[in-house]
Amino acid sequence: MKIINKKEIPQGGLILEEKPFAYILCEKFRTVRCDFCFQKGQLLKCSVCRYTYYCGRACQREGWTVHKLECKYLKQISPRILPDSGRLLARLIKVLEKGGHNTKSYYTDIRFRTFKDLMSHYPNLKNDSTRMEHFSSLYAVLYEFFRGESLPNSAELMGMYGRICINSYSICNQELQSLGTGLYLAASVADHSCHPTAVVTFEGTK
Repeated sequence: MKIINKKEIPQGGLILEEKPFAYILCEKFRTVRCDFCFQKGQLLKCSVCRYTYYCGRACQREGWTVHKLECKYLKQISPRILPDSGRLLARLIKVLEKGGHNTKSYYTDIRFRTFKDLMSHYPNLKNDSTRMEHFSSLYAVLYEFFRGESLPNSAELMGMYGRICINSYSICNQELQSLGTGLYLAASVADHSCHPTAVVTFEGTK
């Protein structure tokens, strides 16, 4: 989609600001950065799963909205861990189960996107042997992670996987170091450009 703004935006001006619909901190940073805000600090470990870390009680409370959906499963598979892509897909499954399909992210005062509006490029995905091999391995991992609980059917799950592949952002710090991966509904309206006039920056996960 081509976005044309009719109002003049000053250099360095803000075009769009958004919190992620679903996101994860890279596993390699989980013991040194907060799972919610991605900041460094004196970290507290989740007392149940003992996998996630938080920089304080405030972030732990905020993060519980999503973490409570995965906490018992992370505890069940310990000391094994999910690969980053598997954890993001697992979080997405649970967010959608809890009504995430109805979440609206506005990119203008009246226009918005929901999860189903994101492109999955399903036909292309089916013809990509590398992607399909990765998807098959993730499906097996998630089946074990959820211990046989009902998963979305293969087509639905592949649609979720495709939307992550096509629309996710690498969440970077100011040094452009990738700290995690996030799915941003409103921001997904902007396609890649070989001649961009705007850049993506992050403040924490926002």
